[in-house]
Amino acid sequence: MFKKEGFGIKLRQTRKDNKLSQFDFVSQLANAHKEFTGLSQTTLSLWENGKREPSFLRRIAIARFFAEGYEMSEQEKKFVSKTKATEVGGRPAVYPVSITDIVAVDFTSLSEKQADVVNKGHEHFYTESLTETMAAFPQAHYTANLLMNENAIVGHYIASNAGMIVSFCFIDNSVAVRMVLDLDGKFASVVLPTRTPAIASFFQDLHFEPYPTASRVKFYKGSLKDLCQNPFFKDLLNNNADLVRFSKAQKG
Repeated sequence: MFKKEGFGIKLRQTRKDNKLSQFDFVSQLANAHKEFTGLSQTTLSLWENGKREPSFLRRIAIARFFAEGYEMSEQEKKFVSKTKATEVGGRPAVYPVSITDIVAVDFTSLSEKQADVVNKGHEHFYTESLTETMAAFPQAHYTANLLMNENAIVGHYIASNAGMIVSFCFIDNSVAVRMVLDLDGKFASVVLPTRTPAIASFFQDLHFEPYPTASRVKFYKGSLKDLCQNPFFKDLLNNNADLVRFSKAQKG
């Protein structure tokens, strides 16, 4: 487990255990998260030799990169306690909802009941009607993908053939994970809506670029393959939102 004391020694050993050269490690970090853009091998050497200390956010991120835990000092715990209220969107999957089926329906063929659930879910998530959001995009053929728990819709995403995701709503994080995995099997790149400023900021950190529209909803475009392979996104999919919260807190 990583911690502030002896961080450099732990970093050097973990990097070597993972058979990463300093060059490869620096390159992979920079490609995965903008917080490490411009990081040099010289700086990494200073970290590993204990001559310089990475920021708290970078220490947390490096631990997450290696899928390891981080033991916080008392001072760090005080900082963390101030970031607890940062909303990152979605409820934690304490009792994960089982998905019994994913039903793909032409958007124009949704039943009245299905359309009601989808429209109410979108407006609840994004405080904008689905009609308004869709009007911000060029006309296209859209498919509504409904994630079902028996006869109940517990999540949905609405996608065009080109990977424009105009709506992405879920009852808890376990459903969101399933939707991302379903998208990954269909599209190489996507345009995705974000629900909260913290998640929007996090997407930019992972090299997704803002996609301007007339909608009040914020959209971001990027490679879905790269996103799903990103160690920091995998961390988020595992219901660990610490890095999202700390990143947002650091940026004020």
